[in-house]
Amino acid sequence: MRWEDIVGQDRPVRLLRAALERDQLHHAYLLAGPPGTGKELIARTLAQAANCEAEDVASRPCERCGHCLAIARGSFPDVQWILPQSEMVARGLISKADLEGAPSKEIRVDEVRALSRRLSFAALRGRRKIAALVPADALNERAQNALLKTLEEPPPATTFLLISANPDALLPTIRSRCARVQLGPVSEELIYRRLVRDGVAEPEARERAARAQGSFSQALSDPGERRSLIEAFERALAAPDERDALDLAAEHSERDAAALVAVAIEAWTRDVLVAQAGAPRQLLEARDLFDTAAQLGARLPPTTLLSQAGLCARVIEALGQNGNGRLQLERLFLGARELRASGQKGNAHG
Repeated sequence: MRWEDIVGQDRPVRLLRAALERDQLHHAYLLAGPPGTGKELIARTLAQAANCEAEDVASRPCERCGHCLAIARGSFPDVQWILPQSEMVARGLISKADLEGAPSKEIRVDEVRALSRRLSFAALRGRRKIAALVPADALNERAQNALLKTLEEPPPATTFLLISANPDALLPTIRSRCARVQLGPVSEELIYRRLVRDGVAEPEARERAARAQGSFSQALSDPGERRSLIEAFERALAAPDERDALDLAAEHSERDAAALVAVAIEAWTRDVLVAQAGAPRQLLEARDLFDTAAQLGARLPPTTLLSQAGLCARVIEALGQNGNGRLQLERLFLGARELRASGQKGNAHG
């Protein structure tokens, strides 16, 4: 990925390119911003540009040299990506069978110490060693304190990239030793243009961009996955006990994943309200679930749906303030079950 291909983040790109061209990269950057706004993409592009073999600095990364290609494959020895075990399993980088117990959701102190030892050696192939921690807010407190020692005396020719949608979860001492690069939500128009460029039909691109809330990952999400999620949510609410709801919360317990689920349920709740008002299918985001939305709208009072929408908003806000993903989804799913039960009782008495 070349710098010019990164959409909607002109200021962060300009800042990092200028530092590269002046050969004045900071020893640590905190890439902060909402999920799906390109933080990892910028980190990978920076790693490529810092080690690209092209002679012209302004043309880096070239995406053609051996270094650029190896970094894109994840096989370049001087670029390290540190993720929690749970995230590595989710990305298919390791298997649960490779682990002795349940995958850890934290970046642990032993992993940070091992990283520091590797970085203490000279670069093997590149000009600059890059260490990306994804997400940095997964560092537990002991790991953050271990990292702090390295940030205070960084190895030569090394840059740390701390990637986080929840930077306030990091210790102030960590944040103070990083140059912060803030990414913002991508505009709906830019997301729409990118989707059309990638071959998405214009009406669908408009629909995806409108519901994306500034997130490319949300816009690129598979509509089939969204349908499956909504159907699982409705089954959990209709089940005779809470087990399905708790299992669904556990399945999406990572904070970023939980936030995307909460946003999807908020949009679905809005769809049911729209269907309840008698609006046509094309006004719904989940048009393929129009019949389900209409049936729910006929069964539930508007007050129940409005309360469910408010619950979604509170959960989304809590997740944005470093709330626990699993606990917040349990709050959403169990709260929605209670609202549905009381709403249906009210309808029966009416």
